[in-house]
Amino acid sequence: MKKPQEDYEAFVAKFERKRTSDDCYTPPEVYDIVLGWLSEQVDLAGAQIIRPFWPDTDYKQVEYPDGCVVVDNPPFSIFAEIVRWYLAHGVRFFLFAPNKTIFNLDAPYTRIVCGADVTFENGAVVKTGFASNLFGDTLAMSAPDLNERLKAAEYKKKPLPPRYSYPSHVLTFSSLSRCAVHGVAISIPRSEAAFVRRLDSQQAAKKAIYGSGFLLSDRQAAR
Repeated sequence: MKKPQEDYEAFVAKFERKRTSDDCYTPPEVYDIVLGWLSEQVDLAGAQIIRPFWPDTDYKQVEYPDGCVVVDNPPFSIFAEIVRWYLAHGVRFFLFAPNKTIFNLDAPYTRIVCGADVTFENGAVVKTGFASNLFGDTLAMSAPDLNERLKAAEYKKKPLPPRYSYPSHVLTFSSLSRCAVHGVAISIPRSEAAFVRRLDSQQAAKKAIYGSGFLLSDRQAAR
């Protein structure tokens, strides 16, 4: 028999809008980077920036003032329909698009290949490009500078793993790798090393030596 709380949650869930793969809402910092880059490439002075793609909103019913520019992340499932509609109605646009499908449509727009991974607010990570009719007769172009800016933004969001500086008595695969890279030949006898998974200082944090290691004798550590 279901508990009352479970019944209530099931009842409420019926009225919640189900998210789909189209719900790739753009993080504000990513949008600002893209809009900033675009303003360096194209004169947007006096142009109203429009974002028509919201849940339960029909982009065709949105008002598009003269001279406006749509800079937004559209539902990818109807990307081709949106591009054709904007081209047919003379709406200027700069749209996010998956890199791998940006060439799929044969239409007079510019394919801007960026290749940077963008993590959207629903957690989806998409290698992102852009489609636009703001670049004249250009069929396709790469955007390495935009790639660098978006990669930097992604890097800032990722927590850095802890880095440990181990004493000379600890032998790890990475310490031997450094020896090999720098031309240092070294050989450790089994009798002068003991296997270890973590140091005492790592116990409290429940961390361990990545890949495990060996504690060396004083004589070997001094080499």
